[in-house]
Amino acid sequence: MRTSTKIALLFAGIWFLGKYCFFYFQVLQTTEKYPIQVMWNILCLLLAMSVGSLIEKRKEIRSESSALGDIKSILGIGMIYTLVVGGLIYLYYSKIDPAYNENQIAVIQESMEKMVDNPEELKKFKAERPEFEAFSKEEILEKSAESIKPWYQASTVMTISLLGMLMLSVINALVLTAIYRRLLFRQPKQ
Repeated sequence: MRTSTKIALLFAGIWFLGKYCFFYFQVLQTTEKYPIQVMWNILCLLLAMSVGSLIEKRKEIRSESSALGDIKSILGIGMIYTLVVGGLIYLYYSKIDPAYNENQIAVIQESMEKMVDNPEELKKFKAERPEFEAFSKEEILEKSAESIKPWYQASTVMTISLLGMLMLSVINALVLTAIYRRLLFRQPKQ
């Protein structure tokens, strides 16, 4: 197994350990502080890609390397991290903390109930969405609950996370290649 693959797996494990510690100690579990957990994932992805590629880059012969090869190797590290963390995200939200998604659905339904109970907001809501014009308050709440639930399933959260980490991996690979080629591993001009 390549060193960069081990580094990607190591940082995926570090991410999961941090995520589990946040859950176990109930730190950063509120909706307002949840973006800090997302930043934790982004930091671990960036560190996995940068440390793994730095170790690989130090082993290669600089005159034989190309920018496209660098992007490919850095992106490979990001993909390994992304796939492993995507699986761990599914595991986390389906088995370890399924209550988080249920809580998010409850919060949204509570805000919908407040909106439906306010006649001015209900009128504005019906004006913006003509399909709800003839619906009663209960029907609106029922339809909104049906449309919200698919977005807060473990598989949907995993899919969206995979897409986000994939895009971030591509951007990180391009930026890290530029940094490595322009600053760290600059080849002397002949």
